[in-house]
Order: sequence, then C-alpha cells, then structure tokens
Amino acid sequence: MTKRKLIYQIYPTAIGSLRDIADKIPLIAKLHPDYIWLSPIFQSPWVDGGYDVSDYCKIDPRFGNMKDFYRLVKVANEYNIGILLDLVINHTSSEHPWFKKSEAYDPWYKDYYVWLDKPLNWDSFFGGPAFDYSPLRGKYYLHLYDRSQPDLNFSNPRVIREFKQIIKFWTDRGVAGFRVDSANVLVENSLKSGLLPRVSGFFNYYQTKQTVNVLEKLLSSSKIFTIAEPIGGEFLSRRRFRELTRKAFDAAFNVGTLDVADTFFSIKDRFYPINYRKWFKNLAKWSKEDKFSLAIESHDAPRAPSRFDADPKTLAMLQFLLPSNFPCIYQGQEIGTLNAKLSNSINNYPGVQSRMIYRRLRKEGKTHAQAMKQVKLSSRDNARQPIDWGEYVLQESDDNSTLNFYRKIVDLWRNDPVLIHGNIKVKKATSKGVFEFERIYKSRKYFVHLDLRGHTKSYCKNEKGDEVISNR
Repeated sequence: MTKRKLIYQIYPTAIGSLRDIADKIPLIAKLHPDYIWLSPIFQSPWVDGGYDVSDYCKIDPRFGNMKDFYRLVKVANEYNIGILLDLVINHTSSEHPWFKKSEAYDPWYKDYYVWLDKPLNWDSFFGGPAFDYSPLRGKYYLHLYDRSQPDLNFSNPRVIREFKQIIKFWTDRGVAGFRVDSANVLVENSLKSGLLPRVSGFFNYYQTKQTVNVLEKLLSSSKIFTIAEPIGGEFLSRRRFRELTRKAFDAAFNVGTLDVADTFFSIKDRFYPINYRKWFKNLAKWSKEDKFSLAIESHDAPRAPSRFDADPKTLAMLQFLLPSNFPCIYQGQEIGTLNAKLSNSINNYPGVQSRMIYRRLRKEGKTHAQAMKQVKLSSRDNARQPIDWGEYVLQESDDNSTLNFYRKIVDLWRNDPVLIHGNIKVKKATSKGVFEFERIYKSRKYFVHLDLRGHTKSYCKNEKGDEVISNR
C-alpha cells in the first residue's frame, strides 16, 4: 500500500442510514479523504452500539439493505474514496448463531468460543467478572467486554476460516479494507487454572504471538487496506506496535497517545488533570512510527475541544503538523463539535460504557449527581450524537471557519514536502499546554508553536520567519 492515507471515520447512527451517508459524501469529499471508515453496520442487537455482531454478512435494517450499501460504495468511488468496514473480530453477540450452537454443544461449533469448567477471576473491560455461566452448556464462557459479547476461540482454525470467508464476502462487494477492532487480544497462550490477581482479562490476552500469527493468516496476503485498533495503548511498546503491524496491517492507532494525557490505563470513569508535558512527548515519540495513525477523536471518547478545553484549530495543527502518515478525522471534528448536552438520567444513555462508569462511581459512594457529572464529562455518547449539518453549511461560507481551516491544513499535509518528509525535533513541552517542535527536511525548516490553552497564537513558521499557517 502507498503511504500517507487520510481516513474519515463515521459512526453511522450519528448520520442516519446508508442512503443518508451516501448523500453526505459530496460534503465530506471536500476534505479529500482516501477512505471512509464506517463503525459497524452489521446486523446486531445493538447492546454495544453495533460492536456486538449477530450476522457479519447482513446489513442491520436500521441502516438499510445491501442495495443501499452498493450505492454507498458507488458514490464513494466516484470521489476516489474507498469504504472501510469495522471488523469486530474478538467477539460476537450472544445472539449470533455460532454462539447459540456452541452453547448447545453442537459438534461443529462447540469450540468456536472460549469455554471453561471453572471461571478464572478476571475482570471484564466493562466491569464485573469476565466469565459468565451458561446453564444450557453447563460451563463458563469468556467475555472481555460485556456478557452479551462472548469471545471467539481463535485457537480453532475453523474460526479463522470463517473470517477469511467474511473478508472475501465484503471485498467481493467493493469494500476497500477494514479497521480491525480490539486487534491484539485474540488468543491467550494458555488458559491457566487456579486464581490469578484480580486484574482485567486483557492483561492475560495482551498481544500474544498467537494473536499476531492469526492476524497475519487473515490479512497479510490481502491487497486491501487494513488498520488496527490495538487495546492497551498506554503500555503498547513500539516493539509490540511493529510486531503487530509487520505483515497484517498497513497502519494502527494507539489510543494511549491521548489517554496518557488525562486517564489511567484507559479507564474512563474519571479524568485527571491534563499532563500536557507527558502527552506531548508521547505524541512526538509515536509520530516517528511510519504506520502510526494519529487520531484526536473517535467514537470511543468525548469530543476533544471539550475534553482538552482546546481550540479545535490548534488541535488540528497538533494532528497534521506532527509526522503522521495515516491521520484519522472523526465525523464533526472538522467543524469543532463540542460535547453534547447529555441527559441527567443514566437510563437515557445507550452506551454500555456509560452505565459501567455510573455503576462504578455509585459503588464508590458517589451521589447520583456526582456520578452523572462524571458520566456527562467522560461518556463516549458525547461523540455519537447527530451531526449538525446546518453548522457544516454555515461554516462552508466562512473563510475563517474551523471547517475551512481543516481543508487548508489537510492540503498542507498532503502537498508540503516538509510535512511529508520532515523529521521532528522537540523544542519545548510544558505543563502549561505549550508544545514547540521543528519539522526539518533538507535545507528547509518549520517551527511550530502550539498553545493548547489558547493564551498565545498557535502558528507554524518557515526558516525565514514567514507564517505558513496559524489558528488566528
């Protein structure tokens, strides 16, 4: 794959049906993305926003049908944009026929999932035990996420073959590639008996050699574009990153580059004061990786301008002036979308993670009001609200808008030799939100001054002192 691709992520329910998404492509295309990545559109009970798949080869009716999908691919291709699907590979929905048959001890499917006679004392990512009992099977099944999301058994070659067929099914229908969810927690070395320290099951599954081998079997021979979402970004070493992306992936995110700023081990039930110095240095380190995809926002986090109390133009400069061959823009990011005004009732939150945060805080003794304040601040439901297309249209006619700033800086990222080839040299990273670095290419040099807290103008100047771009 050719290096330097721009990815635009869509969380489909925030726009509507596949027809609605296709109708918005002419607007999105003005950013000239190479790919549009769709969060899951597969058939699902929708316990976890589509990340609980009950049929990988059917479109969920809320988005339309296969005819609508073909139209979407056709419209995207007219603008030289490929469609990436979100391949949820670690687990299925408990409503998936595979699980139903496995639970009933069907001879073919009995080992499609991870079953144990006795549970291990692992925690799931969404809180509570990572093993749940099935009275029908008389055994315990693993779920690193919600109990409705049983983990597949990738030690079983039949499961690998199933996903090879799924990948072929969609590439035959015009899909340009996949973003692979929870890519590095597929296979454990061995399920040990006895008690372990009560830690998340992720620590036991974290990027084993078997996982890397499975991914390479599935994806390395393909000519499609593939991008990984590894779990555990804060303790993902660059060695592990390269191991994961060696053959199977063209690029990978590392969510820890953001989480290191204000959370602990990516747990979102509380935010800490922003550690700007640690955050900036982490970004600079990771931006040197050729396959690193820098994302400032996603469907899994609150809106960045609200989260970091930062000017969206400065955040755009942070994303596109650092070295990054595969930046990802999340829908609405380009118009500076802020956190939504979410409900004060936890019953109105569709996201399973929001309810998990609420339960944890209430268990710790927080009042309803205190727990809801944190949920409203940190909930990923903030990023899953409908896009304000009226604001989008208003910003189109304003030369100084965030939208037109994004178009300008994306054009720089694509065409400026210093930003394409230049090395990075960090000059300053302060606890007050000031980050300064140089991009150096041959005899040319850019000096970048970013002030996330907005006390001074953020700018990029060339070696002559001329301004290349600024937020004011």
